[in-house]
Amino acid sequence: MGKILFLTGLVFCLSVRLYGQKVDCGNIGFEEGSTNGWILTNGTVENVGTSVVYTNETVGIYANGHLVTKATDGNDPKITAEAIPMVAPGSNYSLRIGNTLMGSRFDRAKTSFVVGPDNTLFQYKFAILLENPTNDHQPYQKPGFNIRIYDASGNDIACSNYDIQLEADNTVDGFKTQGDIQYRNWTTGAMDLRDHIGETITVEVTAHGCTKKKHFGYAYFDAQCTKSEVRQAANCPDDDGYLTLVAPTGFGKYTWSNGATTSETKVKANLGDKYSVKLVPVGSLDESCELQMDYTIEFKQSDTTIVKTICDGESVAVGDTTYRTSGNFTRHISHSNVCDSTVNLQLTVNPVAKYTQNITICEGDSLAVGDSLYRAAGTYVNILSTKLGCDSTVTTELKVDQLNLAAMQNLYITQGDSVELHAVVDPVGNYNYVWQPPASLLCPTCADTWAQPASTTLYTLKVSDINQICSRNGKVIVEVRPCGIYPPTAFSPNHDGENDVFFVYGNSCVNRVRKMVIYNRWGEVIYMKENFAASEPSNGWDGNYKGQPTEPGVYPYKIKVEFKSGELVDYKGIVTLLK
Repeated sequence: MGKILFLTGLVFCLSVRLYGQKVDCGNIGFEEGSTNGWILTNGTVENVGTSVVYTNETVGIYANGHLVTKATDGNDPKITAEAIPMVAPGSNYSLRIGNTLMGSRFDRAKTSFVVGPDNTLFQYKFAILLENPTNDHQPYQKPGFNIRIYDASGNDIACSNYDIQLEADNTVDGFKTQGDIQYRNWTTGAMDLRDHIGETITVEVTAHGCTKKKHFGYAYFDAQCTKSEVRQAANCPDDDGYLTLVAPTGFGKYTWSNGATTSETKVKANLGDKYSVKLVPVGSLDESCELQMDYTIEFKQSDTTIVKTICDGESVAVGDTTYRTSGNFTRHISHSNVCDSTVNLQLTVNPVAKYTQNITICEGDSLAVGDSLYRAAGTYVNILSTKLGCDSTVTTELKVDQLNLAAMQNLYITQGDSVELHAVVDPVGNYNYVWQPPASLLCPTCADTWAQPASTTLYTLKVSDINQICSRNGKVIVEVRPCGIYPPTAFSPNHDGENDVFFVYGNSCVNRVRKMVIYNRWGEVIYMKENFAASEPSNGWDGNYKGQPTEPGVYPYKIKVEFKSGELVDYKGIVTLLK
């Protein structure tokens, strides 16, 4: 199955401009957050016979294609079986290429760079999502994706291309299926360009949907330039005398001369020992695409500066020397015959704080120490982290004081009288008392005080200990009643010992009752008494008239009262006699 590009005159001019485009590898991975250095084109995809044909290629972005993705974009929304990040692992930006909603379109991105000694390895990463038509599409009509790398003459670099086209009903090798989508999560590939130093290399990435308009095909792409070489993970061997050799990542197959088959191998550090690794690109596991990198263990002089901050009581070991105090230290270390290192240690030792606090709280309150909350008396030890990174030890001796203020009952007085306000506090001790409002109080700062309000007043009390640890609040209402008498509205002379007599209640401002007269319903006087003290049942009417009980009913009365001020006041009303 072939893929053909039909170019119009406009597109031919575009192609010439592309080959003239020279860029370094600065933004080959879109790390500027843009496509600077890349040429973006789009067009329609068709099939001619069994070949996929790209036509009407135009510079620019079509619909939702050519999107620079960023790390905060999250995962691709179409795949839920696993997470496919919209940015390549380890990158900040990538490029989404292709239409996410429809077929019959292709997107392409191209860039060129000159191969130099320091960028002889081209590494790329991609993730692919292709919607798979299952009924009326031939394989050459289905979505696909490809990467092509070629020289200035348009000749493909050997073993460089990666080309995927959906098959009939099978899942493409290396892909997974979710519903009608075949996808491949992030995969790394690499191309060795050591044989092309000084040449201009073009990278061309294309994603397309099906040729019948309905089925999408798109991918995420990222790239970087690095050097084709085997390197040591560290200049000096580990404590057991081994070095780790690291080959470039992104190849499909590794074969080390010591038999290892991963991108890294662990070897005994012997000066002059030679190792090699054979690598096969991920796009083609054909042995003919194999390349080889060699490595010889050489003597290395390593100069290292370590800036370290520790806490008092900790230590830092450099070779066989241990350091526990602040300062600048230099240590020369010999690692067998392959490495000498000079370590410059800049060490800062921060103190560890130890602190004891004696705290008193009031019962019902709490104390927070770090993430802990304490309410009961006792000794508590907390280990807390400080901004210097060192733990501090805080010992808390916690005491809990008590202070209880009993509730106060509301009081009643007659206008002009006074009453004592009494605070009951437990436990017994010395406390501060503040009564409010103070104007009508004899002693606003005493536990017990006399109050003489002119009108009904709400008094508040705040009691606190002398250390201001505990405080409690209370209140009492003193209701001031006007001077006068209070005749009952009914009585029942049935000799049951309760409410048997109709008599006049009077408060302390009443001197005497001058006269009380009770009438029947015809206005006849049936009871009269003069010059007697109020609030005495013996001075009241027992419900009899001429020695005989009167009938139940309503009886009018008139009462003349003499107050201590000499004022005379007349009262009248009715009382109901009940049986």
